[in-house]
Amino acid sequence: MQRLKLYLPLIVVLLTALLVLADFFTTGLIDGVGHALALWVSMIAGVLLLLGLANIAWVHLQRLQKGGANRVYSLALLVSAFVVIVAGVIGRAAGYQDSVSNWIFQYIYQPLATTLFSLLAFLLISAALRTLRIRNIESALLVIGAVVVLLGQIAFTPFSSLSSISQWFQDYPVLGIIRGILIGTALGAIATSLRYLLGVDNNYMR
Repeated sequence: MQRLKLYLPLIVVLLTALLVLADFFTTGLIDGVGHALALWVSMIAGVLLLLGLANIAWVHLQRLQKGGANRVYSLALLVSAFVVIVAGVIGRAAGYQDSVSNWIFQYIYQPLATTLFSLLAFLLISAALRTLRIRNIESALLVIGAVVVLLGQIAFTPFSSLSSISQWFQDYPVLGIIRGILIGTALGAIATSLRYLLGVDNNYMR
């Protein structure tokens, strides 16, 4: 019985993954199986989303009861979440489709997100100044490349001749580095998936 509890989830995970892969790479053999499994995953994800919202609401309600300096943020989160959910549900029930939710997203969320991302620019500038300190030959090459690329993006006439050099940097060295990072990320994702499929990493069973 103990062995069944140990190996049954692993068998289910392995068979499910093999069915999805077979449905993706073959035609006519098991059509619709992968689509049905994807629908099940969507429904489970919806239930988990509701549980996550309930957990967030519970945590912040507890913070409001305990008080403290940060309870204002908990109150703002709960009120904003309640307003967005109610506006979306009532707006759709009243026949407004997604106009209310779109208005909240376009005129409230998007300006706030833009403001936060603009503040990140100062953090990036600070990090760049700390990074671009010439300590050795590698850092000197990094500084030279960064200056050439930045000057090549400026529309002023004195630096217009650097635009072709800047474009070459972006098309060859930078693109090669990005492709290497993407290949490494893909290999890491494949290795992680194989660990889950073969039962090497079974933290989800605990």
